[in-house]
Amino acid sequence: MTASVRKAFEKQREYQFMMGIDRDYEVDGMKGFIFTSKNGRPLQPSAVNNVLYNIVDAYNKQEAAKAKKEHRKPEMMPRISAHILRHTGCTRMAERGMDVKVLQYIMGHANIAVTMEVYNHITEYARIEKEILKMEDLMVL
Repeated sequence: MTASVRKAFEKQREYQFMMGIDRDYEVDGMKGFIFTSKNGRPLQPSAVNNVLYNIVDAYNKQEAAKAKKEHRKPEMMPRISAHILRHTGCTRMAERGMDVKVLQYIMGHANIAVTMEVYNHITEYARIEKEILKMEDLMVL
């Protein structure tokens, strides 16, 4: 993980400590979860999604009111889920040219074909541009 992610996780742990949230809740031999409910249980994906939905809904409500006041069409955010954030993260890493095997490991994909679907989609544009530049170099000679 990056240093900024590590720092964010450490801040979340500090928050849990200050709130008195138990971090010893165990699931399948694992404990010390970072994102938990008030009783220390790890958050379920549906709970994470509900938090994200609520953030987007609150933003859209404010944006709609602001747009109405300014006599313009509101610029609404689409619904965001944990899966969309995961996919976006994978996409951004592929865009930066991360080694596909490393990306597969980070994403936890058992089959590299899953990783390659995202990776090839992103990198194909860069490959096309690179090949076109090769042709331009040929034309100059």
